[in-house]
Amino acid sequence: MKVGISTWSLLGLDIGAAVKAIGDSGADYIELWGEVPHAYPGWSDRREVEDALSAYNMTVTAHAPFTDLNPANPFQPVKEAVAKTLESFVEFCASLGVRIITVHPGSVHNEAMVQRSEDDAVSTLTRMVKVAGGRLGINVENQAGSSSVYCYPLGSTTESLASLINRVPGCGCTLDSGHAHASGQDPSAMAKAMGAKLTEIHLSDNSGDLDDHLIPGRGTAPLARLMEQVAGRDILVCLELNPHMYTPEQALGAFPTIRQAYT
Repeated sequence: MKVGISTWSLLGLDIGAAVKAIGDSGADYIELWGEVPHAYPGWSDRREVEDALSAYNMTVTAHAPFTDLNPANPFQPVKEAVAKTLESFVEFCASLGVRIITVHPGSVHNEAMVQRSEDDAVSTLTRMVKVAGGRLGINVENQAGSSSVYCYPLGSTTESLASLINRVPGCGCTLDSGHAHASGQDPSAMAKAMGAKLTEIHLSDNSGDLDDHLIPGRGTAPLARLMEQVAGRDILVCLELNPHMYTPEQALGAFPTIRQAYT
């Protein structure tokens, strides 16, 4: 098991400074946040990111961009633009030696469209896997559920997540403990159901109501049980801590304690 931290947790720093801070902390691996202003193609300089990473021997993963990028979108030409943007992100990550890209599967705003939206998400995810060509893995992340009748996030239950992953050959799973807990799902049960498909965990806490991305132990999520469920496995555990709540110093300060607790 390797424990790392996302550059999102240090969103107040530019991408180069965030990589350096995480590398200097002794982290086993790093997740590059694939959103502006961090590791987004055309925004951040690929060579700058590559040079920053080269100073450390860290496993590298990435979180795919999702702002206004909904893989479940059924409308052309928006659907095609989303797919091409995510394909471009795969190429960008492959050039940086990224091992896994985590993707939000998207959502739809009408319950009657849920099955169709899954078909569209599967199509986009399949294209990403094809472009990856075995150079890196594509993982679907469970999303936080919604109580709104105007929002139906895919992958917010174990059944929905399993359906997506099983329909995309070569696709893996990233389990977000905070998303699961805020949706009334048991993270350890979800991890068990994913089996060998589960290769990465995004670790954070909350009170069960909102996806607050708290430091583990500051909410009510059953994280100890989750970590017992995956103990001894070759799995990546990434801290994703709220950058609007914690300073970079606070996020990095929590890292050694969390690593010691769960490894």
